[in-house]
Amino acid sequence: MYQVQSYAEPNQKAESKNSASYSSGGQNGSMVISLQAFQTVSVNGKGVARVGGGARLGNIATSIYNQRKRALLHGVCPGVGIGGHATHGGYWYSSRRWGLTLDTIVGLDVVLANGSFIHATTTSYTEIFWALRGAADSIGIFTTFYFQTQAAPDSVVNWVYKIPMANPNVAANSFLHIQSFAINASVIDDRTGFGVTPSPSSFHISGTYHGDEATFRSKIAPEFLRTLPTPASTKIKTLSWLDSLADMWGRPLPQPLSGYNEHDGFYAKSILVPETAPLSPSALLRYFTYIATNGSSTPGWFSELNLLGGPASRINKPQFSSAYSARDSLWVLQHYATVPSSANGDTRPTIDFVNGLNDALGMGYGGYPNYVDPELSASQAYAVSFSQSVYERLVSIKKVVDPEGLFWNPQAVGV
Repeated sequence: MYQVQSYAEPNQKAESKNSASYSSGGQNGSMVISLQAFQTVSVNGKGVARVGGGARLGNIATSIYNQRKRALLHGVCPGVGIGGHATHGGYWYSSRRWGLTLDTIVGLDVVLANGSFIHATTTSYTEIFWALRGAADSIGIFTTFYFQTQAAPDSVVNWVYKIPMANPNVAANSFLHIQSFAINASVIDDRTGFGVTPSPSSFHISGTYHGDEATFRSKIAPEFLRTLPTPASTKIKTLSWLDSLADMWGRPLPQPLSGYNEHDGFYAKSILVPETAPLSPSALLRYFTYIATNGSSTPGWFSELNLLGGPASRINKPQFSSAYSARDSLWVLQHYATVPSSANGDTRPTIDFVNGLNDALGMGYGGYPNYVDPELSASQAYAVSFSQSVYERLVSIKKVVDPEGLFWNPQAVGV
């Protein structure tokens, strides 16, 4: 029996960012199925986009806007494939306004382990549809997505601050203020999204605002910057929807339909911080002390602390139920480091550095499913990605639709 790997994040090799290289199967004898030929994108009169399972984010964004001036919430890198990105989450700053990419799925064309081809929705194959939105890599091969798009905004305010941080105490106190801002309903609503990228000596903070620039400058920015060190640089500009995406991504949106060859050798982990237990002063001090002590001597790393929750966030109030469990998070943190060529294949220092970032904040947090951590055992991966009741329901569905475990990876449901 072959164990099948569909090309989809988190188990995708060439079509999107793959955090664990599970597209190779994780063992000898696995078969990989490429969805590169499935890249057609069309939008009907009701704003539902029909998207091939092998399409990339930049091409999708460009196509649906050019066809009907529509927008779809999805992640930051235009070369990422839609597959696992959409079926395991899918986040960017506008998620607080529109939800995750997963939340916009209204239908899926799927090939199951027995060879049957189904169209799953909230009214047809409902249990499978629930499972696909959160754990699709374990359930089937999706050939076509159906997304409910949004009318593209006429304009978006993109904003960036680079703020110097003299020492870990300043950094910790600054982030505590940012965290207070993030939950202040008198200032922030679903129109604001942002993330913080710390370095040993500064914060790089970027975000978007779905409103007018005058309001951002007069209401949002003053409260955000209050008590923070004076920014070393500031960029605030009003852009069209596509220009906003390209500006944030820092690269052109259109991507090649074949021959994509952007790759990186890296290790990544994530943390989901619940709204009920925000990051504490002591945890933040440990975290920024670790960055100040170890960050300058470690090449090719970054940390991102992105706002998921807060007032009016659609992420935590989805319209439809799904297997995606993290509906009570305030922050998602991604810790990422490349393995330098000088390492000669020794990945341990890179892994230890990234683990140190997570460990500095303490234990007990969940993880974001699209940031796969190959260092975790299957049981550990389940624990950080799903609630117990969700995982038990997934196992029961897996036993019905794939009893022999055809769709497998080292962290697949039921392993």
